[in-house]
Amino acid sequence: MTSSTTQQQQPKTIYLIRHAQSEENRRLASVKTAIKDLFKFSLPKSSDIYAGMELINIPAQIDSNVSPVGKSQINEMADALKAANFLETEQIEMVVHSPLLRAKETSMGMLSCAAPDTRVAPVQRVLELDLLLEKTPAEWTIRYSSFVQRLFDFETWLEQQPESKIVLVGHSQFFKALLHLDFKFGNCDVWKVEFGGQPVEQNADDATAPKWSNLQKLFDCSLSDIEPKELAREMDGK
Repeated sequence: MTSSTTQQQQPKTIYLIRHAQSEENRRLASVKTAIKDLFKFSLPKSSDIYAGMELINIPAQIDSNVSPVGKSQINEMADALKAANFLETEQIEMVVHSPLLRAKETSMGMLSCAAPDTRVAPVQRVLELDLLLEKTPAEWTIRYSSFVQRLFDFETWLEQQPESKIVLVGHSQFFKALLHLDFKFGNCDVWKVEFGGQPVEQNADDATAPKWSNLQKLFDCSLSDIEPKELAREMDGK
């Protein structure tokens, strides 16, 4: 006889924010513009060519600062969140950000929260978490399995946290892989999604409930450089 559900985990409400445009994002955008110009048999701008050459400095791309456009994005969204009284209205208990500069600057600028010691009411904890790092160059190819393991480790970590209303400030590729999406979040957009809530014990014949569900966009950055295919959608099994 199969066992039946005896306990139901309460779902957590997770708010996802992709960092503001970084210098790396700016340089990559310039390279794309230069390539488009070449395909049109036009001479690329010298500024776009120079930005492409800057990409050779790999360490600078891995942990690059927010760009001037990124700072404008942060200011716009900070005003929007303040006007909506976001932290209090959504009863945010914890803010977690990637240790990379662009994520930390975004967290501080938009939420006035950054590890190790800056917080605002009603936020109880502000953490810097290595698991939220962007996919590294090594994880793109040979060590991709390590990135998948990191996603699993992050979900395990999230399940173990006592807070139920959590903001994550991180990176587009991480969020895309975590939620199994076919699009990337725009810079500084704020998304809301439910995590967990699946039975701790359930019938053997039951399908495992999805860990992530009910994705929706709450705040849209007008200066965002990426438009997703769908502005908001519910996730069925993703």
